[in-house]
Amino acid sequence: MNYQDLFYFIKVAEKGSIVAAADFLKIPTSTLSRRLQALEQDLGYKLVHRSAKKFGLTESGQRFYKSLAGIFNDLELSAENVKSDLAGISGDIRITAPIAAGHFFVKEWVFQFMEENPLVSVDLLFTNEPIDLVANGIDVAFRLGGVTVSDWVIRDLHATELVLVATPDLLSRYPQPADPSQLDDLPLVSLKRQPYWRFHDQDGHSVTYAPKPKLRTDEIQLATDAVRRHLGASWLPRYIVQADLESGAMVSLLDDWVSEKRTIHMLYPNRDQLPNKIRSFVDFVIRKSSELEPPVTPPRPGSH
Repeated sequence: MNYQDLFYFIKVAEKGSIVAAADFLKIPTSTLSRRLQALEQDLGYKLVHRSAKKFGLTESGQRFYKSLAGIFNDLELSAENVKSDLAGISGDIRITAPIAAGHFFVKEWVFQFMEENPLVSVDLLFTNEPIDLVANGIDVAFRLGGVTVSDWVIRDLHATELVLVATPDLLSRYPQPADPSQLDDLPLVSLKRQPYWRFHDQDGHSVTYAPKPKLRTDEIQLATDAVRRHLGASWLPRYIVQADLESGAMVSLLDDWVSEKRTIHMLYPNRDQLPNKIRSFVDFVIRKSSELEPPVTPPRPGSH
């Protein structure tokens, strides 16, 4: 039996398709398909379903994968750690983050880590779309808001409140609201992933407001730019608009109402041992985020 074919099969199962695995392994799809067929012939049973519309592991393939995955992961980890011990922190790290938080927080952490560890290479993906972390080979992910991911450690890094903001120019043309119900009198800019805005008064009563936006977008920076152009008021993370508030370019609204906070989380695989490069980056981010307010909170395991 060709043991490299076993490794190829593991990557096909992890990536979810032959095409994705071939791209990750940097070999032709036809070559990977032949090696997979050769492994099936050696074993005497099918490992994967193949059709134009469907790809997946057979029952035998699932059992075979479960029996092999841990062994190969341990081998890869051991080889990686020996390499790091000999040459210092090195290797590739694949990281993903939301666009705005990525630019405001994550890119600086990544740049500083790379400056301190010149043998590290980083593949950095900023996207607001949900992606399959395992299928995309992600080592570390950053997420905002509520997060539930099985078999990944979820560490809270930094919490920021959402603040309702507008420009003085806009407020010179529209009445300033005294409570959330009066937001209907203002043109609004909203984010697609925030269909409801939640506020609490000083007595702790909760109000949920469904904005009827003049402009709706999936990108925070675009929403911020729209507010700066006096197109509407918006509910945005304070770290994005703090400079505008301090300069007077924007003002906050409904200051007697408290809005919910959003937390930026760091996610990484829940393993007994992480590759040295990943552990080093995780520890680096924890150290850097501890300089932010409020301080980080203890990690919690992922849940189903």
